[in-house]
Amino acid sequence: MTEAASRPRSGAGETGAIVFAFIIVSVLAVVLVATSPAPGSLDRLPDPPAGPDRIPAGPVITAIPVGCGISPATVGRLVTEPRMMKDGHRDGECMWSSGSDDGSRHHLSIALTLTHGTAALSPSGPATGRSPLAAAMKSFGPRWSDATTRAVTGLGDEALVQFSPSAGVSVVARVGNATVSVQYRDARGSIPERTARDGAFAAAAEVVDRLGARTPSRPAIAPAADPSPARKIPDLCGSISERTLNRLLGGEQTPSPSGTSGSGGLAIKDADHRGCSRTSADRELTVTAAVVPGTDLFDGTRLATREYTMRHDDARAEETLSVHDRKYFHAVTGLGDQAFAAHVPGVVPGVVVFRDGALLVQVNYEEADERRPLSGEHAVRGAYAAAQEVAQALAVH
Repeated sequence: MTEAASRPRSGAGETGAIVFAFIIVSVLAVVLVATSPAPGSLDRLPDPPAGPDRIPAGPVITAIPVGCGISPATVGRLVTEPRMMKDGHRDGECMWSSGSDDGSRHHLSIALTLTHGTAALSPSGPATGRSPLAAAMKSFGPRWSDATTRAVTGLGDEALVQFSPSAGVSVVARVGNATVSVQYRDARGSIPERTARDGAFAAAAEVVDRLGARTPSRPAIAPAADPSPARKIPDLCGSISERTLNRLLGGEQTPSPSGTSGSGGLAIKDADHRGCSRTSADRELTVTAAVVPGTDLFDGTRLATREYTMRHDDARAEETLSVHDRKYFHAVTGLGDQAFAAHVPGVVPGVVVFRDGALLVQVNYEEADERRPLSGEHAVRGAYAAAQEVAQALAVH
């Protein structure tokens, strides 16, 4: 054998070393993947138990009735020799003023506003008020900022009344997505509160009934609200067992501070918030809670119910981005006083929201990496598993 034939070819040793090193790295990578815990199987987790949906789904009103929904007979009883100043054709506002010279000059105005909701997504996801009903609830409030406000019962879905010696009485009521604003006053001077209130109630009741209120109108001043009992929010992520956290997240988990304020769509003005989240390479779990305080008008439970209703109706009305996507929404039993579970691909993650008295809780469960998608069924099951344990912890606080 010649010297040239017996000498190894240049570079052959280096190539073999590179191949060997690649094999070692590949084996180590496989070992690391095999030994790094992944989220457990979600197939064995139960579906949230569906129950009857007791949140009214409307009415959703699409047109303002002729004459703002009040009869000429009622107008004539409230305003002597009425002259129509506005007919509601353009802006939903009707107005009558008395043409009598008997010393009084009663004035009646009715304004109707129809709220249609919005399809716009905020950077952090769906914002409260996307459905027509929730949008009307979100914008609902008294007309005047400098007059005492009282709650009213027996008038649509919710109603408020105010009195001013110079401006008379203002009544604001809501029926589904429609808001009715009535003002009754004397243009020449002050009007007795009782007279103004009875007139405004009569006009508002007729309009509310015309719009399709679920029960006949019998407006009355509501009693003062009782003080809300104090509630404390426990450590939310600490309320979830390690077994459940490992099953939902697997791997190394990165927690956030447990004192963070409300996020994930549960930010409520003046409420005491607490939240936490845990993230792994595959999944993310976020829990937020809020204790809703009472006011002079309503106790905390009433206001928390209102906040819950807006979120429930938004989730129920949410639409998918594609006709091929599958939406999940159900009212849920066994979690607090009210609960729902939802998932809309690309819009709403797996979410469970429940109310316990004046306290609201929202649990989100979703993929942390779009390359490892989580099915809607698994997302809802994971959120429900965590929500169950949070609810158990709240039961002792």
